[in-house]
Amino acid sequence: MTALSSSARQRRLLDTCRSPTRPPSICADVTISSETVTLGSDHAEHAGLAMKQAIVGRGVTHLILPNEVQHHPAGRLASRSALPPADELARAIEMIQQAKRPMIVVGAGCRNRAAGIVALREHLAAPVATTFKAKGLISDSHPLASGVMGRSGTPVASRCMNESDLLIVFGASFSNHTGIAPYKTIIQIGDDPMSIGRFHGVHAGLLVDVDVIVRAITAALVERGAIAAIDQRDNVAQRWAIWRAEKERRAADDSAHDIGAAAVMASLTRLIDADAVLAVDVGNNTYSFGRISRRRAARTM
Repeated sequence: MTALSSSARQRRLLDTCRSPTRPPSICADVTISSETVTLGSDHAEHAGLAMKQAIVGRGVTHLILPNEVQHHPAGRLASRSALPPADELARAIEMIQQAKRPMIVVGAGCRNRAAGIVALREHLAAPVATTFKAKGLISDSHPLASGVMGRSGTPVASRCMNESDLLIVFGASFSNHTGIAPYKTIIQIGDDPMSIGRFHGVHAGLLVDVDVIVRAITAALVERGAIAAIDQRDNVAQRWAIWRAEKERRAADDSAHDIGAAAVMASLTRLIDADAVLAVDVGNNTYSFGRISRRRAARTM
């Protein structure tokens, strides 16, 4: 294993090294090597040697990164704040403005960028579902949250998708597991060129950073005024009531003389902290986690 740690700036490190009372490395007792990576270092060589030493020596190697090494050098990273062509953006906004039952789908590409989607959800009063990999990015406690889409998803999300006349999909890969219906009118938004229309055509594809576009769309809709979308909170609440009753029935069913998935997930939802991070293995427990468990706070899985 190779451990990475930060440190003071390189100038201070050099001063420390010259000191006759230089303190020993705090990692010396648990590592087989420790090297400082400077701005002028061959970074790939440092990383390769550290991993080789860890494998050959069957131990832990240590790379120290001074603070200045951890910043992107000026001029090496382009801004991703550009909007798509004006006509494509205007067309997508027009589609959203005219939709009566829009639905928002949030994928893993929205990690750390979901705040703006919450504002759009409130403006449209539209149900929001996530892909399985994005579970937790949107809190399940909100009246418009419909849970996870697809094979590991809730019947609430499935029903909302079936009743929708427009799907606004942010940062999703459209995998078979997610089950986004290709026959629906779809606006796909993401920053990966290969993901747009990956498996089938979409009615509007916007290649742009999610955080940038969602703020632009919300601002444009507010400026335009009236929208056709109806408030879908009551419909989502009714679907949750039906699904909640079914989950309670399954949790109470002990006819198989074992502990069912619904009972396990009900206990987890009740007992774990709202901001807990859960590791989920593959198999039936994955399906149960996506379909039955509810996240009380927005949190990345």
